[in-house]
Amino acid sequence: MRPYVQTGFASVRSPVMPVPRSADHPVMERRADHRYEVQFEARVTAVGDCSHSGVGLVADISNSGISVCLPVQLRPGDMVAVEIADSIVYGHVIYSKPDGSSYRTGIEAIRVLLGGTDLSNLLQRILMERLPGIPGLEPSAVHRG
Repeated sequence: MRPYVQTGFASVRSPVMPVPRSADHPVMERRADHRYEVQFEARVTAVGDCSHSGVGLVADISNSGISVCLPVQLRPGDMVAVEIADSIVYGHVIYSKPDGSSYRTGIEAIRVLLGGTDLSNLLQRILMERLPGIPGLEPSAVHRG
């Protein structure tokens, strides 16, 4: 049985899992980086335009960045802040494509500000494994409150 992760939003089962692949259900992978599925609730806000934001689900993390399903479409090139628990990941939108009733948004991470919660510690471990060169992966005493 996989552990639960308590967040301020909900308990999440299996916070990190590789994207499943099988001969019965092949997945067309267009990028070289392996993706890890995660389930973190996040608020994504366009930097400089606080009215352009949405709450969604971080769907996966790879060496290239993170993918978030959002109710709003962002523009490629937008600088965004992704708030996960008490941590913030800053990055640029690479794509934002319709995916059912939401928009699958790829974000290239450029800086991380980590908080001190258990979820932030888990996020830190995942990011250190998948995005080790991103500045800010050391715990930060300063975060938005």
